[in-house]
Amino acid sequence: MKQLALLGALLPSLAMADIDTSFGLGLGTQYGGFAGIKYSAGINTNKFYVGAGFANLPRAHDDEYGLTLGWEKALFDRHSLGLAIRTKKDDIPGGFYPDPASDQPTLVPYKDTYRSFIAATYTFYFNSYDEAGFLTGLSVGKTYRHNSVTDHPEYFLEPREGFDSGVEYGLYFGYQF
Repeated sequence: MKQLALLGALLPSLAMADIDTSFGLGLGTQYGGFAGIKYSAGINTNKFYVGAGFANLPRAHDDEYGLTLGWEKALFDRHSLGLAIRTKKDDIPGGFYPDPASDQPTLVPYKDTYRSFIAATYTFYFNSYDEAGFLTGLSVGKTYRHNSVTDHPEYFLEPREGFDSGVEYGLYFGYQF
């Protein structure tokens, strides 16, 4: 509720500011994961955006989704650097608990599993950063995994939570209107 009050307090100042807004469609990190939409608000050479879409390749009965928040600073007319934070709901296998009623272990899936990606981004605009047109880019960062499992971590096949090892790369391609 406090966030809504803060947003309401900021809206009048945003309405009076010289803000350039745009929508986009695309594939990759800035669009929530695999494919989605992006809304951008630009002030001078800074651009703030939110992207939402499918987190992975769409499959039947797939409810995985992703959300990205980001900031970009235009360095030149067609080049910008920025930061992005993406989170996505993720269904991954759980682990085996010993079942006291039988000799067989029981598979227990993870509940409420999310992966967050924190990355630096580079974007190339085919026209200009403030004009309609195609864009492409690269993101480089780390993935953090979180889930609600707390009992018997020794039985789980994958790490329960924490930063994944190694650096992850992402590509994105889209069109801004």
